[in-house]
Amino acid sequence: MKILGCFKVVPDLDLIVEEDWNIENHLHIDTGYAKLIWNCFDEGALEMMLRLSDLSEGLNVVYKLSALTIGRQKTESFLKTLYALGFSEGARICVEEEEEILFSPEMISEGIANYVKKIEGQDVILTGIQSSDGNNKMTPYLLAEKLGWPCITQVIGLEPIDEEQLKVTSQVSGGCIVRKVKTPCVLATGNAPCSYLRIPTLKAKMKLGKRPVTRLMPEDMGMSETAENVRVTALNPIDRKRNTVIIEADSPQEKARCLYEKYLKERLSEL
Repeated sequence: MKILGCFKVVPDLDLIVEEDWNIENHLHIDTGYAKLIWNCFDEGALEMMLRLSDLSEGLNVVYKLSALTIGRQKTESFLKTLYALGFSEGARICVEEEEEILFSPEMISEGIANYVKKIEGQDVILTGIQSSDGNNKMTPYLLAEKLGWPCITQVIGLEPIDEEQLKVTSQVSGGCIVRKVKTPCVLATGNAPCSYLRIPTLKAKMKLGKRPVTRLMPEDMGMSETAENVRVTALNPIDRKRNTVIIEADSPQEKARCLYEKYLKERLSEL
């Protein structure tokens, strides 16, 4: 079974202070100096693929793990890390101006779909539910529509069954649901328990990490035509400040009683 993990490399926004969020004239915020990290949901999807491969040992099921990213040359070091962890193929669609794809899930899904159709056919595609910088939360849905495949979101667990089926655990309102899913399909991970990717050994890096990365041009993946339909017209920061009420009383006990009577009692009665 061929499984493709699609991931995005994003700047570590926690390292950028509020004063540095200066919106430039061309509606772009410079984050080039920030450290690059795995997008959190994509990282969970990649680790889930490795755990699925681990579970298949001893079973009559073989998983071929591949990875695809869209971005700058800097992202290739992340693909080589995946090589060291056991991924067999790694490809990058070369987009040096990442602002073009930041708010364009249509263009991203078009590139992934054409990669699957033209370059390397797949049985399962895993993505994160959204990225930390764009937050579009649309890419897996659009990708599934372009391929004509079913899509399951908020996936938190995968288990092997056979060459054509997977046991998929996903979160739903009020709990979890476990399904036997027949391939092909698109799976989007949410808050998976395995949210961090394992670290390869130095020996694995030396042996496998130097393998070449397949480079593809966006125009060959049908992304250039889609890019013409996207234009950012405004970019405004979100005001995350909250109203604050200071509870005044003579003792901590009176403050706690006031907090309960005025703010918590009514809410707790609704539970």
